[in-house]
Amino acid sequence: MKKLLPFLLAAACLAPAVASAAAFEGKVAMKMTEPRGGTHQINYSLKPGFMRVEIEMKEGMTGAMIMDFAKKEMLMLMPAQHMAMVMAIPEAAANPQVNADPEATFEKTGEKETILGYPTEKYLAKSKGTTTELWLTDKLGSFMGTGGAGMMGSRGKRGRAGQSWEDVLKGKELFPLRAVGKAADGKETFRLEVTAVEKTSLPASLFTAPADYQKMDMSSMSRGSGMPRAPGN
Repeated sequence: MKKLLPFLLAAACLAPAVASAAAFEGKVAMKMTEPRGGTHQINYSLKPGFMRVEIEMKEGMTGAMIMDFAKKEMLMLMPAQHMAMVMAIPEAAANPQVNADPEATFEKTGEKETILGYPTEKYLAKSKGTTTELWLTDKLGSFMGTGGAGMMGSRGKRGRAGQSWEDVLKGKELFPLRAVGKAADGKETFRLEVTAVEKTSLPASLFTAPADYQKMDMSSMSRGSGMPRAPGN
């Protein structure tokens, strides 16, 4: 659990993570690899107004996070404990432009590739000595930023001034099917690859906590007011 919670908290900054709710409904499977962090499977389920992220870790632990954009609320599900932690969506995740870097660049390369049946074009996003190679498609709606927060090559850097590659994509009708981050010395810092895309209608029940889960409201802790409380108390 100690290892899983930080990973889920990192996923919390995936808040507006994948395609805009109005543009896509279905499932997106991704594989994220970091040299020091290993490889993890990340599964997204998207429905207008909602997003569910499930993370499978090599230690055998799993966890899930549900975003309710209308309520600006997220549920972090812990199956082993039959518990759901309720939190507000972090402001930094909801507004990536807070950390915008005016010196960041974003350019086409002209290189094209078909990935999972979708036409993509390679772009380069550069910021503060890092370069991210992005293979983007205009067939899956808008990608609104993963927010990094300890994942995808930005471990420990979220909160510093600087625009990340996901911020560059905000507001554009472009979706990454592959992203490869590189440091100034050319070493690969992360690799994110979409392994499957399934357009399908999803049930509303997928975006709520199971009825037998205990809910804990963590907003009091985020405000510095003490212990978490059960909703309604």
